[in-house]
Amino acid sequence: MKEYSVPARYCPHCGAARLSGEARFCIECGAELDLDGPPEQQPAEAAPAVHLANARVDQRVLGGTVRLPTADAVPPGMWLPDELPNISDVVAVYVPLKAIVGGWSGLSDAGWTLNEQLPPEPNSTSPRFRFQAIREWFPTAGRLADQRLMVQVEAEAEAEEGRSRRGFRYRSHYDPPMEVRDAWWVDQQNRRLNHPLPRIQIMAPPRIPRISDVREEIQDMLATDALAWAREGKIHEPFHLLQERQQRTPVGRGLPLGAVGTNGLIAQFRERNRQRYYVQLFYPLICTWTAWEQLQSTVQTKAAELGLAFETDATIEWWLDQQGYDSVVFDGVAERYGYRRTAIAFRRAQIMRAVAK
Repeated sequence: MKEYSVPARYCPHCGAARLSGEARFCIECGAELDLDGPPEQQPAEAAPAVHLANARVDQRVLGGTVRLPTADAVPPGMWLPDELPNISDVVAVYVPLKAIVGGWSGLSDAGWTLNEQLPPEPNSTSPRFRFQAIREWFPTAGRLADQRLMVQVEAEAEAEEGRSRRGFRYRSHYDPPMEVRDAWWVDQQNRRLNHPLPRIQIMAPPRIPRISDVREEIQDMLATDALAWAREGKIHEPFHLLQERQQRTPVGRGLPLGAVGTNGLIAQFRERNRQRYYVQLFYPLICTWTAWEQLQSTVQTKAAELGLAFETDATIEWWLDQQGYDSVVFDGVAERYGYRRTAIAFRRAQIMRAVAK
């Protein structure tokens, strides 16, 4: 017996819906389809990915003109010609999504609004919801009189219980591709312009590989060897692991660790036998909380120049990756974490559990 017997509902190459379960080729992109693939669990890596100029990692195509070659899609802020793009061009807009385990989430405080509720699909009791967001595409700063393309993007997904008013969960290998519902050009005064519309590609923001994206585990090592291992990097003191599961931290997804001896005396006494860990961090951003808050304006400016939503963790992760940081170490954060010195590791392979002989 084969492992799967029900064909997938969407093309794993471009995301287009299949006309029938027995179709051997996608009508949109022409790719051959695997009739024995898992029905709703195509791996995320099967989703279309492109490498655009504003990120060092592959980016996911979530919808729009998914049947087109996406390598030529131009993201916001990178259009140099002296004329606006027209119907022969492809532009990319980023939707405001936050990376979570196994997919993305779209939240109302990051630009999404609940549009309508739909009845359950056949053989399902879960209602479906449509959310929408307005995104901007724009040429290089200072060119073409700062004219902008406004894009209304719609997402359809099953909302988690109790979350339908706050947002939704989206999995690019499971949920229907997002769609462009409307688009229009505007000038600096937000007046509509009569200009041909380009073809529009909907993109997920750059997803930097972090905790849940990489199959890694924290390993054990003798304490003396673990210290020597840590000394290959820039941070050498022992830590307590504050959370074992991926956390949403001020610097995006990560695992927070508190430096041993930087918490209160009573806490130090209580935790004197607590498990110790070492970290191997080669390019940490080391700063105080005040300095980090001051950096936010820089991150926001860089994100706005590329059409990324500053409200999402993906933007913070993208900026840190662009700067080459592999971790963050905060000093003076006792009020937030209980430890004056706290490290945020981006990968489990950066952490070693120190064990006795």
